[in-house]
Amino acid sequence: MKTKTLTFLNKYGLKVGGIFMVLVSLLVIRNGVIKKKITEENRIVSAKVLETPLDCDNLGRRGGYYKLEFNGKVFVKNGNRLICEQVFGKESVDVLTNLKKDKIVFLNEYENSNDILYGTLLVLIGLVITFIDKIKSLLKWNSKK
Repeated sequence: MKTKTLTFLNKYGLKVGGIFMVLVSLLVIRNGVIKKKITEENRIVSAKVLETPLDCDNLGRRGGYYKLEFNGKVFVKNGNRLICEQVFGKESVDVLTNLKKDKIVFLNEYENSNDILYGTLLVLIGLVITFIDKIKSLLKWNSKK
């Protein structure tokens, strides 16, 4: 059993990893497109601030997490120091929402994110990893000419 698994991973590991990478990056692109669409619709609403980080100066690399309540739902959002300064110490904050009012985006969240760019780069890298054997064989074939 162990040798079959190792044989499979040796033969198809890069392809499976590349396909997984492409799928994850498509989710990143999808999230970026959703943020873009919500930003373009420009439906500004007020959300109640339930929880913020204790200090905006010590957020760390990942930023902080914020709990906001809007339309009877609690949203947990993460954000950087700029978002923390907008939210910290306030009872409510203006956010953008979609038509169904089931998603919210901070006012500058789309402008400050590079989800579509990073997702596209990850798709390209994933495709190269998935088809590296084909690329190598094409390069060998071209060098023989």
